[in-house]
Amino acid sequence: GKECGSIMSLSGHLRFCDESWRCDWCKCRGDETNGKNPGPNGAATLCSACGSRFRSGHKGPILANKNGKFECACGKELDSVAALGCHRRFCDGGKWRCQWCDCTASECAGKNPGPD
Repeated sequence: GKECGSIMSLSGHLRFCDESWRCDWCKCRGDETNGKNPGPNGAATLCSACGSRFRSGHKGPILANKNGKFECACGKELDSVAALGCHRRFCDGGKWRCQWCDCTASECAGKNPGPD
């Protein structure tokens, strides 16, 4: 814990202290997320990744697979819900194919504009 010089500094610290806070869905700590969001149990109950899912209409957390990883539709396994969210921003679910050689995005150096 943090040492505070006065009762006022202690109360100020406690207002924003994240040492015991955990996300209701993924159980991440306050220092592992960049914000707290409202969820089904009230204000500041979800981390930013789970809060985004909740706002999108999801009713619960993403469940980990038997390996304890979070799996994307493309098959890639990630260590956390936040990592899965970052991955999904650019993931096409394995559907993208090169118009010339029919390779997938994971089989090449990246998607680039073609001749069309």
